[in-house]
Amino acid sequence: MWVRDQVLMKVIVPAVVRCLTGKKKDLHKLLALERIPYPSPVFRAFLKRLRRDMDDSSGIAGLLLRLGEQSNPQYKHKLIENLAVNWVVKGAPRRISLRKQGYWVPFFIAISPTMRCNLNCTGCYAGLYSKHGELGEEELDDIFTQCKEMGNHFVVLSGGEPYLLREVLLRLFRKHRDIFFLTFTNGTRFDEPLVKSLAELGNVAPAVSVEGYRDETDARRGNGVHDQAIAAMKLLNRYGVIFGISVTYTSENVDLVTTDRFIEYYMEQGVVFAWYFMFMPVGRDPILALVPTPEQRIRCGKRVTDLRKRYPVFMADFWNDGPVVGGCLGGARRYLHILNSGRVEPCVFAHFGCDNIRQKSLLEAANSPFFKAIRREFPYNENGNLKRPCILLDNPQVLRRLVARYLVPHGHEHSEDLIRDPAVVLWVDAYAERLKEITEPEWQHIICDPTNRWFKDRTEYKNLFQFKQTDVPLNDVRTFTK
Repeated sequence: MWVRDQVLMKVIVPAVVRCLTGKKKDLHKLLALERIPYPSPVFRAFLKRLRRDMDDSSGIAGLLLRLGEQSNPQYKHKLIENLAVNWVVKGAPRRISLRKQGYWVPFFIAISPTMRCNLNCTGCYAGLYSKHGELGEEELDDIFTQCKEMGNHFVVLSGGEPYLLREVLLRLFRKHRDIFFLTFTNGTRFDEPLVKSLAELGNVAPAVSVEGYRDETDARRGNGVHDQAIAAMKLLNRYGVIFGISVTYTSENVDLVTTDRFIEYYMEQGVVFAWYFMFMPVGRDPILALVPTPEQRIRCGKRVTDLRKRYPVFMADFWNDGPVVGGCLGGARRYLHILNSGRVEPCVFAHFGCDNIRQKSLLEAANSPFFKAIRREFPYNENGNLKRPCILLDNPQVLRRLVARYLVPHGHEHSEDLIRDPAVVLWVDAYAERLKEITEPEWQHIICDPTNRWFKDRTEYKNLFQFKQTDVPLNDVRTFTK
């Protein structure tokens, strides 16, 4: 195993990096790796997709050409080394080993080391969390180490504004060079010294939050924020840092942020990825009018799907892409969220959790009775309808039942309104029922189509329900992570 890993690091990684020049003739050389007997099924599928996209420079080929042209050598190297080799290839055996021992392992984690922020954005999911207390440098260091011990080399940092802790984070980014970090940021804290440090490290990709153009972004985030975000993007682009945007789509801006011109505008700034998050009705007195209607939400998904076919930008819509990623990622099925207090939650929007990273290991928290119950309920509805994957908004009765059964405390004041406030509960139930009404006929057609990935007789569809037959008892797992 050690020899194989060394070969991967010393031979394949530099070979792939040399193909990322921004020139099509060099990228085409990457297909020669198809002749190597070692590559994993995931890598083989990647090469097959690349060959398909090469003729018209679309899809993965177009994205890699842009990455090759815009990113600096260090970013190219770390992107391949950390994500392709460390996370996918080297990490897989460790994750599989732990699963054979009875422990489910998330693919990645999200952490909010601080809830402090220099902005006060309308409807921010994190806005009502207590700003007191933060995860210290030693605690974060330990969490990152535990991640690697579980085979995870991809970490998401959110908040609050994570770059309020810039010096702490830079030290940790430097120490954990074998992890690739995605950081969600408002972009207002970026200056040349910070961007230069990121450029030298190569293992951090910022996602800058925008709501549209200047008027839309400033309306939610404050006057002048959009200009600061664009200035940050120009700096990041100048130093060859891989970066993208994070878009919260609402009932008011959903049509604007899914236009060709919107993507083209931010491509001009240098973005290579775009994450789309639906506005969620969480917190005290949630602004229900800003939640996209089921019809708007479905339209957004169709537009994002169309955009990513035509533009060399990696795009993901974290609700409408349920059929793409196989459903909800939360509850440690694929990821979990750690708060600034150390509390471990199913996802960044589900503000409920029983365990704390300060008392339990990451592996213990991922295999808690509450999280195991969430996974047993997955995919949350009897037909496994991945077009309504969310436990909060699409299948709310599941969340209410589990929180009540396990007496899960809420994460911040009024976070329980989502499941206990009569008016909010009534609204959420009506939303879920309307979404079911719209999507169920199409989903039934999908699972009855033998040519579709999710055909009900295929193993992949049946595996959606795999947790319902398992209830592995939790033993002492600290020895695996400490």
